[in-house]
Amino acid sequence: MQERTNPLCSRAERIAFADVTPEDVESGVADAVSEAENAFEELLAGPGQTSERTYSNTLDPLDDLVDRVQRVYGYAYHLTTVRSTPALRDAFARVQPRYARFMAELSSHSGLYRALREVADGPEVARLDPTRRRHLDKTLRELRRSGAALDAAERDRVTELRVELAQLATRFSENVLDATQAYHLDLDDEETLAGLPASVVARARAEARGAGREGWRFTLHAPSIMPVLRHSRRRGLRETLWRAYTQRADGGEHDNRQLVGRILSRRRELAQLLGYADFAEYVLEERMVGKVEKARGFLGTLEERTRPYFEREIEDLKGFARAELELDQLEPWDVRFAFERLRESRFDFDEEALRPYFPLPLVEEGIFDLASELFGLRFREVSAPERWHEDVRCYEIIDESGRQIGSFYTDWYPREGKRGGAWMNELVNGGPRPDGSFDPHVGVVCGNLTPGDDGSPALLDFTEVQTLFHEFGHLLHQMLTNVEVRARGQGAVAWDFIEVPSQLLENWTYEPEALSRFARRVDTGEVIPAQLVEKLACSRHFMEAWAQMRQLSFADLDLALHVDYLPGGGEDPQSFAQERMARFDLAPHFVSKGFLCSFSHIMAGSYAAGYYSYKWSEALEADAFTRFRQAGLFDRATGRELVERVLACGDSADPAELFASFMGRELRVDALIERNLGPAPAAAG
Repeated sequence: MQERTNPLCSRAERIAFADVTPEDVESGVADAVSEAENAFEELLAGPGQTSERTYSNTLDPLDDLVDRVQRVYGYAYHLTTVRSTPALRDAFARVQPRYARFMAELSSHSGLYRALREVADGPEVARLDPTRRRHLDKTLRELRRSGAALDAAERDRVTELRVELAQLATRFSENVLDATQAYHLDLDDEETLAGLPASVVARARAEARGAGREGWRFTLHAPSIMPVLRHSRRRGLRETLWRAYTQRADGGEHDNRQLVGRILSRRRELAQLLGYADFAEYVLEERMVGKVEKARGFLGTLEERTRPYFEREIEDLKGFARAELELDQLEPWDVRFAFERLRESRFDFDEEALRPYFPLPLVEEGIFDLASELFGLRFREVSAPERWHEDVRCYEIIDESGRQIGSFYTDWYPREGKRGGAWMNELVNGGPRPDGSFDPHVGVVCGNLTPGDDGSPALLDFTEVQTLFHEFGHLLHQMLTNVEVRARGQGAVAWDFIEVPSQLLENWTYEPEALSRFARRVDTGEVIPAQLVEKLACSRHFMEAWAQMRQLSFADLDLALHVDYLPGGGEDPQSFAQERMARFDLAPHFVSKGFLCSFSHIMAGSYAAGYYSYKWSEALEADAFTRFRQAGLFDRATGRELVERVLACGDSADPAELFASFMGRELRVDALIERNLGPAPAAAG
């Protein structure tokens, strides 16, 4: 009998995810780490006494061993986000510390640091091309930033902290997922559904039937809870779900309260051990913004310029709520509901009227069409028996030369064992081979979109349409990256620049010229009426000041937690967060004290001390979109320039240089204010 091969260890372009077992996860990651450890020992042994350290005999094999172990680990982690089971989760938890320890020790290894210093000090360095020189310099800097220059005891503590932080982040995410999935609200009285769109009611009934009961079931997944907060005329229902959502993992069986404090404490200790005042100073050194002061200055400028719009918006909302909705005192669970009613009143516009014009297959076609027009790409669906769920689909991307540059999976619907939100992940970093051929990239885009009923296509609301364009922007950035050093690909791009392509693509969702190509009524094929598009455009600035202040509150809190909050100083981080965010909201009590316990972006994700990057990137992309407005939304020359000067470059050059190369100048923030908020509010008189 032929011995079974662990699918995770395959070097094929696409692996057999469907066949992966929990045992494969544990053995696959463990074996990959063992192989990497052996390869690392060989690397450190050196090229021999008669040879000198060079880029090709030191950094190339280092990149190769890191790529191999990260690929296996990345596959396993991916499955924990889309097909989590208790057995798979336990297997991953058993092997994650070993992987985290290896990567932590590697990134702070003094022997590796000395070996790379030999390369940097050798004669070859003057002959390196700019990308390889940048990679060598950044690898050395990351080793220093990870503690390679510290003494042995300090390096050991750095490793311990990194391993512990990886484990804490996983536990935090799992608690949020478990708390989200553990909650449901079953309703039996049809009158409690007043105001909800028919599609939402139908979905709630399907949820209930799927659970073996009659009536309607609501959950804390976005397609279920958000329409309730926006449309339910039952204030008590809105309050119940709002409280459940904002208090996820705040106590009970899936409690993150203690983890928040431990994560913040360990991050500060790590930063100070490495010679930084705090975790934010440590993180921002490698970001486009550079320093905490610059990030805070940027946020302060946006807050100052946004506040007049915000205050006018809130006064209008309160007046409308009193006069038309009999809500003398707005509460947190009333805000989205009141905004939607005001939108309907002011613009005679209900966003639910857009849903029939956005069937998921046509929205995807619209994105493919945009990528074809701007970047010369072709998309073809391929059979994917290796997929991890029957909802998953797979596509290949072909460039203008006829070369397959990559493939990707789509996984759009919520289900048990899949985390919430929307995201794009790299599965394989492709790139040029030494023989001149090309290894295709492989990526995945996931969401939690509102599914269709009884086999009909999913009909998206406008926010979901924007989500698809956003995640495809990330995907196209990966697929179009063409850097000789794979480690300097899209995944290495500075975190406050990486959102630029994704947010840039969202701009086309508001443009009549783009909408006319894919927004067609699901039952008749009718192109979206110009009147609806005009109403959408008119309402674009609606609620934007509130939304922008909300984002600024997250960004400000993130920096404050990593700069101003002192773990162990006696102050509760949740109380600290609640007080810090109060000035950005309608009233202090609008900030849920439990919010921090489910704020995965900064507590368990990659946005710790970097949440500001959403707005920073948005300022960059709003400015960049002005070029398409001037040249034409589907202008191939401008699209080609975006690819050549930004998307294809990955992290082969400084992002500020890439942006300036495309724009011909530095960033101007005015484009963001004008696009998001419109004309300045009139002064009171």
